[in-house]
Amino acid sequence: MKTVSILGCGWLGKAVADTLIKKSYAVNGSVRSEKKGKTLKTIGVTPYIIQVENTGITGDFDSFISKADILITAFPPGIRQDPNANYAARIKQVLASLPSNCKLLHMSSIGVFGAMQGEVNESTLPIPDRNVGEQLLDAEKSVMALGTHATIIRLGGLVGDGRHPAKQLAGKTGISAPTAPTNLVHQIDVVNFITAIIEGNFWGETLHCVSPSHQQRGDFYTKECEKNGLALPQFSKNKSGRNKKVLDTKSAELFGFTYQLAGCHFKDC
Repeated sequence: MKTVSILGCGWLGKAVADTLIKKSYAVNGSVRSEKKGKTLKTIGVTPYIIQVENTGITGDFDSFISKADILITAFPPGIRQDPNANYAARIKQVLASLPSNCKLLHMSSIGVFGAMQGEVNESTLPIPDRNVGEQLLDAEKSVMALGTHATIIRLGGLVGDGRHPAKQLAGKTGISAPTAPTNLVHQIDVVNFITAIIEGNFWGETLHCVSPSHQQRGDFYTKECEKNGLALPQFSKNKSGRNKKVLDTKSAELFGFTYQLAGCHFKDC
């Protein structure tokens, strides 16, 4: 039985863990509180209380990782909650403790690309325009040094399991960039994407996990709110340079992947 350790077993990590357990993997999951640890136990995850800081890791990380065949790094940069958080430094702390026989599946973000980079794919040089994007890119560079021992997944905007941007935008006014493309992906598709990589042993890759359905933000969110009885959002008529459109050009050829919920509709969340 293979063991997968998920560092950051929250909204996404827990869904991945649930699927892997059903496929007979042993799963360790890290959280930051005893209460969340008890929740993980109910689905068969062995919980660990671990905190990754800028200068070190608290908790029994050695036990968490010692028997793992694969480590999934799925904790967020944390900069919104803590402006002093250094995500790149935290990833380096993790890599320094990674056993040589353990593969790494690193969850990154399309935030490495600037909002005005236009159409981009996996071979496009990222030019981040925000601090969090710079830290995400720095973290990726550290992971890439592992070569064929690691794969990076750049995730689009996550929806599913009660989460959808239409909820946050409903009834708001002056929303910018109505013509910018959406770059979303459903949680179910992300879980399937991750599982395909693990089961197929696709290492040494940098991949994009983003729905192929790119719609104009204004049209898409207005329709989603209207169809689901939410207050309509009001978008600004001012011009915006935001035009980032992130393409997944590898997964279909590499492991035959198709997006089941490419529309990323509110009703599917």
